[in-house]
Amino acid sequence: MKPLARIPVPWGWYLGIVGLIVVSVAVSASMLSLVPQQMPARVSSGLVALGGSYSPPMSTGTLIARVTAGPLLVLIIAAGISLLISSQSARLQQNYPEASAVAVGRRWAFLNNVQSCLGWFSFFTAAILVVSSIRLNSPGFVSTIEMSAYVVCIVVLAWALLVSLRRGQILIDRALPVGEDDTSLKWGLIYHNPADPRVFVEIDSGQTTVVNMARPASWGLVVAMIIPAIFIVGLVVYVS
Repeated sequence: MKPLARIPVPWGWYLGIVGLIVVSVAVSASMLSLVPQQMPARVSSGLVALGGSYSPPMSTGTLIARVTAGPLLVLIIAAGISLLISSQSARLQQNYPEASAVAVGRRWAFLNNVQSCLGWFSFFTAAILVVSSIRLNSPGFVSTIEMSAYVVCIVVLAWALLVSLRRGQILIDRALPVGEDDTSLKWGLIYHNPADPRVFVEIDSGQTTVVNMARPASWGLVVAMIIPAIFIVGLVVYVS
């Protein structure tokens, strides 16, 4: 069997995220230079006398940290996953010596499909986070419509990712037809078999363990993983 090539990391997209971070730092620094760091004593005392208070703008470091936290986190996670995919792709034959050539080929093609989508998805996610973070931390007013637009962009981007993964999986299925133990895979990606009482199912002759999404317990696992992520995102938005 011919050795499989190592799947390359999409460094171009990740360098683009680095560029976004650099731009966001420059924008944050210039934005603070346009805002006075402290108000005149007479105006400040007058606000206090009227029952108000004055809080000077945040420091440059704090603003930069808030603006760059999102894209930096995306970069670290995406690059880490890409490096793991690249490393695993070169060792598939060693890791699964009992698997058939078709099974190993499908695994490699699936990893390559994910890798090809991960780069652009991470870049545009980081871009949305940069723009929204700058707007949320800028002196200007951010309307509900504008915030809704950011949410819609994220939803559309996630949908585009699913469509791209699905199209890639269709090409894989045409080139390397699925085996008998893959017949319960919906869209070629998710195991869904109501007749199977198991939550964790082994496919590919025991080489792969998947979650049966037809079982209620599986959705409980998904919710348990999503809730902490939603909490963290909500906390970041609230603090910002």
